[in-house]
Amino acid sequence: MKKKSDSGQAMVEIAISLSIFLLLAMGTIDFAFMFNHKLTLQNAVRQAGRYAITGQCIVGSNGTCSLTRFQSIISILENASTGLINSSNEATDVLITCVPGGPGGCPNQAGGPGDLVTIQVTYPHNFITPLIAPFFRNQPLTINVSTTFTNEPFPPGSS
Repeated sequence: MKKKSDSGQAMVEIAISLSIFLLLAMGTIDFAFMFNHKLTLQNAVRQAGRYAITGQCIVGSNGTCSLTRFQSIISILENASTGLINSSNEATDVLITCVPGGPGGCPNQAGGPGDLVTIQVTYPHNFITPLIAPFFRNQPLTINVSTTFTNEPFPPGSS
């Protein structure tokens, strides 16, 4: 009796195995980028919040505030986000809100002493590999990070 030819079987098995392996590898890379972006944004929001509670502003060479407190918080947020947040990126939404809690009653968006301030960032994340993107029809995937803090009792004039 003649044995049937099975010369193409190995090639079919490799093709199926390789496609599954590539899908898993690309998925791992894409989700790693997504989690990296989320952690980077969370760190940036936390750094901006830590800066904001002190009531400081970015000081110029003449010793006075070169930026308002609100602009200073945005600048710290952009610097800590390693390029994910910048003023030219219109898709990224940065929202700073204030709830009165101190004697000043939210004199500006960055709040005054004792006010409760929330920094919230909404970032659109697009998957980069064409193997993974079709599984997520609602592209881009929205990453939301926020932090809420109470301002320290700083002199109201530094707002």
